[in-house]
Amino acid sequence: MSENSPVVAVAHFVLKEKHKAKGAEFEKAYLKYKDAVAAKDGLLRTALLRGIKEPDNFVILTWWRDADAHRTVVGDWQFFTAVSSRFVYLASITSVHGPVLAGQSAADGLGELAVPSADAAVALTTFTLREGADQQAFEGSFLGHLSFVKGHEGFLGHQLVHSNRETGAYVNIGWWSGPQAYLPVLRSPEMAADAQTMAVHAEVKGGLYTAVVDSARTEVAV
Repeated sequence: MSENSPVVAVAHFVLKEKHKAKGAEFEKAYLKYKDAVAAKDGLLRTALLRGIKEPDNFVILTWWRDADAHRTVVGDWQFFTAVSSRFVYLASITSVHGPVLAGQSAADGLGELAVPSADAAVALTTFTLREGADQQAFEGSFLGHLSFVKGHEGFLGHQLVHSNRETGAYVNIGWWSGPQAYLPVLRSPEMAADAQTMAVHAEVKGGLYTAVVDSARTEVAV
């Protein structure tokens, strides 16, 4: 990855058992994070996603101008601890950050695309390559799958993020006009066939989310 390449950070949180009812508190902590990183050089956009069927699941997406901007903020331990300590208290976390391998190449994930509305849904899919799997074969099967997905009404765009720490880890961020647009695609025979093909190469996990907050828009989802 070039140091000048845009970086997308994807942090997935699951509320701890003793904090399952504290979703509103997590959202409040995110707003503190959002305000704090807004002043940092290189920050382009940030969004908070919440699981539609699993409301104890949250994802924070942050788009950075380049790897150096991201590293500077993450490396500032005092700042990072101040804005993220509440997240760690409330939830367990897994994260991936890296460049965009396929999809919308604009650094903020939008470019000329319209800002997704509060009704939009985000299909987030993680891929972890199996031991011995061919990276190029997986990427080829995924790109073939995209040709099917892109043809559906309600598909707004996507970004496939490739981890710069673990070569076998990927996250696809797919934006849809709403759950009603995505679910028929998810349940289609074509999707099932593509999922079987990709499962040969990688362990696949996914979820459907709503964007509670997106700094690219002014309104907040209720």
